[in-house]
Amino acid sequence: MSILDKLVRWARSRSIWMIHYCSACGAVEFPPLVMSPLDWERYGYMPAPSPRQSDLYVGMGYLTKKTVKLFLNMYRQVPEPRFVAAGCNCTATGGLYWDSYATYKRLDEFVEVEGWVPGCMPMPDDYFSLLEHLRRKNASTRLETHVSKIRPDAFEKIARYEELEKRWLKEYLDKASKQAGEQANYAFTPSYPECYEVSNKHKICKTSVEKERLRTVLKELKDQGFSLLININAVDYPEKGVIELYYVLENPGTGEQKWVKTFTQRVSPIVDSVHDIYPLALYIEREVYEMMGVEFRNHPSLRKWILEGNWEGPPPLRKDVDTVGFVVKVMYGGYKYGR
Repeated sequence: MSILDKLVRWARSRSIWMIHYCSACGAVEFPPLVMSPLDWERYGYMPAPSPRQSDLYVGMGYLTKKTVKLFLNMYRQVPEPRFVAAGCNCTATGGLYWDSYATYKRLDEFVEVEGWVPGCMPMPDDYFSLLEHLRRKNASTRLETHVSKIRPDAFEKIARYEELEKRWLKEYLDKASKQAGEQANYAFTPSYPECYEVSNKHKICKTSVEKERLRTVLKELKDQGFSLLININAVDYPEKGVIELYYVLENPGTGEQKWVKTFTQRVSPIVDSVHDIYPLALYIEREVYEMMGVEFRNHPSLRKWILEGNWEGPPPLRKDVDTVGFVVKVMYGGYKYGR
């Protein structure tokens, strides 16, 4: 080996820059690496804001489907030779999210991984031991060596999972359309302006109103001082054929709350949007839409928000949507992995 080769390997092994992309909760164990006594900068490690000046990516915790897509697009910009390390249990087995519909379970299904750091969370010392392993490996390889590569079927695998989710959505909607003529087994009694339930201790008054009068009632309550919309809670009742919605309002001056209950049919659930009355509803209604499948009439941008890029299947929080069964069947071949 020539002096120049030795010099190049020494320099490369002591200037490993990591993509500064903290994808999940495992990132909380990285700050101690830059502090004493570990002080990773003495070995030339440092976070880089751009993948084009980086050598290393570390998966830090759970792998949402959106995160994996972003990572693959980002990783293609990293110059070779490049490394991938996997931190936390979630990158190896799915960890706590082994049955989650919105996560992938193994990082090495999409890219070759050079080393693993198990734990929830791994200690900073464990991360540092892996970085040292990578440093020594980098020092023993030639410059033209290709280290980590994206799996040839990585993008095909993502497309296949998404196609299965879309197929399940179609089956779910087809089944729901056949139930459209069924009568809802549900009794609803409007009580507004009276409260059907009161908690004096918590200053909560629960009232109920038909969805056709919802906007009128909310405008009245806002004029009475209930100017803050805290949330829109949704409760699914498959056996009754309805979804209940609770609009939680608060009077900031007194701390009093009004919970306005209404309902809609589970089949083709449509409720008027109230974003023009309470601006915060612009975002809350989008969450109820993607999680429960409730459509809000006249909403200006009713589309997925949290689940965009993460889930193409039916509304995951409906009680008759068995996301765990879907994950077990699709990702584990019908076997409840580790359970």
